[in-house]
Amino acid sequence: MLKMKYLEFEIMQAAGVIVNDLCKVQPGEVVSITADTVIDESIVNSIAGKVLSAGGKPLVMWYKTPEGVGKVTDKTVPYKAVGAALGNSDVWIELGRMWILYSSAQEIALSMTDKLRHLCLTGLVPEMMDRLFNNVDFELLAEFQRKLTEMTKNSHHVRMTTSAGTDLEFDNDSNCPFYCELGLAHAPGTAYPSGQICWFPTEGSTNGTLVFDGSIHPVPGILQTPVSLKIENGYITEITGGVDAQKFEAWVNGLNDPLMRRMAHVCYGFHPKAILSGQCVEDERVWGATEWGIGYLPAADCPPNGINAASHCDGISYNTSVWLDGVQVTDCGKVIHPDLVDMARRLFPE
Repeated sequence: MLKMKYLEFEIMQAAGVIVNDLCKVQPGEVVSITADTVIDESIVNSIAGKVLSAGGKPLVMWYKTPEGVGKVTDKTVPYKAVGAALGNSDVWIELGRMWILYSSAQEIALSMTDKLRHLCLTGLVPEMMDRLFNNVDFELLAEFQRKLTEMTKNSHHVRMTTSAGTDLEFDNDSNCPFYCELGLAHAPGTAYPSGQICWFPTEGSTNGTLVFDGSIHPVPGILQTPVSLKIENGYITEITGGVDAQKFEAWVNGLNDPLMRRMAHVCYGFHPKAILSGQCVEDERVWGATEWGIGYLPAADCPPNGINAASHCDGISYNTSVWLDGVQVTDCGKVIHPDLVDMARRLFPE
């Protein structure tokens, strides 16, 4: 007799949401699923099975878990073969913990097609899959996110602080895109799970102190001690803290690329069920958190030329207070703006 796998029903339920609701896989579509060797096989198989049920053609690609993310994965991932397969696909569901987003594999795929629908779900584990995709009021969450995106996009100057020591200011760049992430891979481009809003400060405008107190991905992961960054004109000029700060600085310096100190993007986290799990996709969606990306960006996100850095990393600051043009929106992670507070209470009762 076969033994029931851990959270098997919940995984199947979430796989159905991913394939049918988020990717809207149609009969005959080729769906590539990429995964490294630390991903739970039951997740991959459940998603592939749902693709078959939808009439699609699943292609699963496993590869050795890389030692880094983005362009660093080129050292171990057969990126030419993977990129060619992705370039001949309609949908790409990315599951690997060490993401090939921003890698040569993705660049090859995008050079072959402009119609690829990419859902980036890096590092999925069963509990995280259940939390992010099952039993969430996605309609209300989308309404909340769209309103906050509009408010942020219409503002010029942003200030963020945390009790851990963040005190950072920057200007918004109207020429760069704002991504209201609703998890919808209905159209060409890269989509991420709902509960996040991502945008790109004006180049050189970010100044102050940024303290990561949640996690930094890929190195060192969940933080035991805060990592403090001094930011001047959009670049990290000093990294201080304890052992975690030393690990992070050693990783940055080891890439031997000054662009790995350039601030790339900033995000709000507002998923009502996300927790600090050590998986980047979930950590950066914890309610009231903010996340900063550092290093590589493609030209589409940072026109006209992107940031051609050696890799990319993401750090999380929890319980952030945010001001948009001097108007406070959140206080220590709690939503206080009158246009948002009712939706926030329904999504995230305190």
